[in-house]
Amino acid sequence: MAVLWSKLSAVLPPNEEEFPLQFSDKVESSVVSVLQQSRRQLYSDATSTDRTLTAQIILDLSWEKLNTGTWRDVDKEWRRVYSYGCLFKVAALCREHPSADEILQGIRTCDMGLLMGAAIMDNVLQVLVQILLNIKIYRIKAKFLELPCLKTERPRVPVIKDEQAVPRIKCPSLESFKSDYLLPLRPVILEATADHWPAFNEHPWSVEYLRSVAGCRTVPVEVGSRYTDEEWSQTLLTVNEFIDQYVLNRVSASSLSQFPFLTLYECLFLILFSLWV
Repeated sequence: MAVLWSKLSAVLPPNEEEFPLQFSDKVESSVVSVLQQSRRQLYSDATSTDRTLTAQIILDLSWEKLNTGTWRDVDKEWRRVYSYGCLFKVAALCREHPSADEILQGIRTCDMGLLMGAAIMDNVLQVLVQILLNIKIYRIKAKFLELPCLKTERPRVPVIKDEQAVPRIKCPSLESFKSDYLLPLRPVILEATADHWPAFNEHPWSVEYLRSVAGCRTVPVEVGSRYTDEEWSQTLLTVNEFIDQYVLNRVSASSLSQFPFLTLYECLFLILFSLWV
């Protein structure tokens, strides 16, 4: 996996001196010292175990700060510290000969930094996760092509009388749509207006396709029927876990009584946008 590390290291500063680590006095000097140690290990012959251990210390220290008090009161400097910890951990995981599980850990670590941390070094975590995803997607692409599509039951549609049917039109002009349907408030079914979308052509959307391109991504999920419910909560799941637990209904009856949905954080937007194009 020397090729992988060469791609990852190419987006990092070429040496320790050019690697930025500036923090305000909100971050204790002892924590900055650990960050500097991790930076030295990144550019030295330190073992993978040592790199991982130091990065985890940074993550544990900053995670405690992120979960003290309310989120709005968390200083942005500590979110930056957390992001640096994620960066150092990804580097430790993928420096030598990472296994498939270690690549998955690297992807999850980047996602956690994107969700819980703050942008550092021109949003380097987003660049790193895309490199890791390209490796992961390449590995499972052949397997995805061999997977049979899941069969879904189609609901029975009653026969509609012609006089009650909603009219159908194809690709109307904006002017005609406005004058004939929008202003008069007449219902209409638009046909062939989205045929050019990649989701209907180059990348047909299905559970299998979503698994192949985003199954390993970590996303925020809100569970509950409404924000005011006592049972309402937030959690972090991979897209695969969300599909298994809530899309394919592989959960207990008590869990099914809730209504989970993916929340539109920046990380999820970037995932879906990359699928769209």
